[in-house]
Amino acid sequence: MQIKRSVALAERTEEECQRDTFPADFPNPIDVPAARYTDPEFLALEREYVLERSWLFVAHSRQLPEPGDFLMLDALDKLGHPIFLVRGRDGVIRAFYNSCRHRGGPLVDQPSGSTGRTLVCKYHAWSYDLTGKLLGFPEAKNFPRGAKTTCPPLPQVDCDTWGSLVFVKLHPGGPGLREYLEPVATELDGLLGEHASEVHLVDRKELDVACNWKLPGDGNIETYHVPFVHRDSAALLLDETRTGQWLLPNGHSRMLIRFRQPWPADFPIPHFSGDTSVAELGIYSFHVFPNLSIVLGGPATAFLITALPDGTDSCHFVTHFLSPVARSEQTAGLIDAMTANNWAVLLEDLGCMTAAQKSMRCGAADLLRLQYQERRIRYVHEQIDRCIGVERIPEKLCTPALLDRYVEQR
Repeated sequence: MQIKRSVALAERTEEECQRDTFPADFPNPIDVPAARYTDPEFLALEREYVLERSWLFVAHSRQLPEPGDFLMLDALDKLGHPIFLVRGRDGVIRAFYNSCRHRGGPLVDQPSGSTGRTLVCKYHAWSYDLTGKLLGFPEAKNFPRGAKTTCPPLPQVDCDTWGSLVFVKLHPGGPGLREYLEPVATELDGLLGEHASEVHLVDRKELDVACNWKLPGDGNIETYHVPFVHRDSAALLLDETRTGQWLLPNGHSRMLIRFRQPWPADFPIPHFSGDTSVAELGIYSFHVFPNLSIVLGGPATAFLITALPDGTDSCHFVTHFLSPVARSEQTAGLIDAMTANNWAVLLEDLGCMTAAQKSMRCGAADLLRLQYQERRIRYVHEQIDRCIGVERIPEKLCTPALLDRYVEQR
């Protein structure tokens, strides 16, 4: 079955290479209004109906290896939600607002670290256990009788893991994480998810970028730019003409870009667990709606890219680099080289985005005039409109659903 699947995905890339005209039955045009990247009222709708109601990837579980370990989520803080993760004594990772029930003081005041066995407010020393339950507070005699038992636990948001990857959802309700991730979760379970045996976090990089939060994602879901932006880097390894794309349910999508040369059989780092036959063919990547790119750069390296808004014209960009082996004296050199090379390619992408944002902001760029191999960008915008509800969106900003009949179930 896996061999058949690998062959089928590879065939799509060859079909694209041989195609010499625009597909006759495909919608034309599939343009997107550029004002969707600059309008503050539209961003407010995206925040409320898309970002706050979707499962968002935020961390790797090995960033919190021991009970009491915590991690502030800076990107969510920039979004207006000061939230931290903490691993409980039961091993479960939970997500709390950094807000004491007394007067909103902070429970943690560092980017990461260990709280020990309890969470203690830095303002008035109210203490909570690692599940968020109030344990006590100073000068109890000055509070009404029963204040401790009637006080609710720390404000919490939904938090769940898929394999070693941690996700949160700011608004309650909707599908659970596993259902939300399908069909991507099933496809990647053996490589990065619930059935993967070794997925190590080997590096993490972040920076603020002067562009709308959607632009970094756009750069990860098309290959039209590869021969130009990455002329002296990724283009030397990848054949952009042999790119296969798939629109998947729930706003997700898949892409395979073929390597120019076969993956070396003697590569010195082992493959991820599970079936890596597709990842051996080329860059095998997924867009998980709304803002996560999962990229397998071959069968022995992967990275996860997210961006969240810090205003209409700026975003916080984070990349987690994964490996099937932990960093050691023997592996550090190769892992660092792979990370550096992939990061350099991502910086080449980001280098174009600030200029693009300025063009949209001043009105010089009025439309994203998308071609067939940029259809995944259009699909993301259509899913954004579904989440918001077209009745809430000004007509000039709407992106009508044109691509539904091209969605594939697998």
